[in-house]
Amino acid sequence: MPAVQRLGRLFFAVALIGFGLENIAFGHYVVARAAPWPADPAQQHLIAYVTGVLFLASGGAILVGRWTREAALEAAVLILGWSLCLHWPRAIAGPAFSGDWTNALKAVVLVAGGVVVAAGAAGTPSGLLRALRAIAPHASAPFFLLAGIQHILFVQFVETLVPPFIPFPRFWTYFAAAALLAAGFGLLAPPVRRLAATCTGWMVFSWVFLVHVPLIFRLGALEWQGVFEALGISGICFLLADASDPDDSSRSAATETSKRI
Repeated sequence: MPAVQRLGRLFFAVALIGFGLENIAFGHYVVARAAPWPADPAQQHLIAYVTGVLFLASGGAILVGRWTREAALEAAVLILGWSLCLHWPRAIAGPAFSGDWTNALKAVVLVAGGVVVAAGAAGTPSGLLRALRAIAPHASAPFFLLAGIQHILFVQFVETLVPPFIPFPRFWTYFAAAALLAAGFGLLAPPVRRLAATCTGWMVFSWVFLVHVPLIFRLGALEWQGVFEALGISGICFLLADASDPDDSSRSAATETSKRI
């Protein structure tokens, strides 16, 4: 496995562990900025603890390389299920380009990460899993395209997120908008997908320390959500850089062997 793929899997695993700790610490399901639900705090805490333990187990399993496929699929199904309940109804009912759409599409990227990790685990994946892996870059692209558009539409808000020690915040806001749009279009174009995904992965990883960690001191502990989301999305970008059929390399090797024979 290439080094960038190992790094992507590591970041994704750590993000899942972070989600688990956040759920337990904050007392409600928080992945992709989900609003507290249901209204009863006791039920919120129950959901938070159960999902928190599941995320901790999934992230830990991926981290140590045991039951990787099962753990990644469990995390993907968990995120997808809660997103369909908590994110998508709000996004569909709300205005276009809203933060609710950001959260809904962010959850899609996280689900895609679980699929790619599962497909790349030891052993031969099923045909369905290979097909899902193939569409993972296409499913992830809308999040980056939306984020790029939002950086332009809401430039006055986004530039407030740039740390004070970085000069020219509006320039960097527009720069990030262009980079995010390039990332989205790049993921849709196989010839440049590897370059786009790798560059985006490093860009989002830099935001962990340049943007989200400083925001913890400004916005409080809940911004740890941004830290682990950015880390997870960074890792997923590295994984998407090589989201081809996991059997392609073995088939190519077999073909080359047969030609020599």
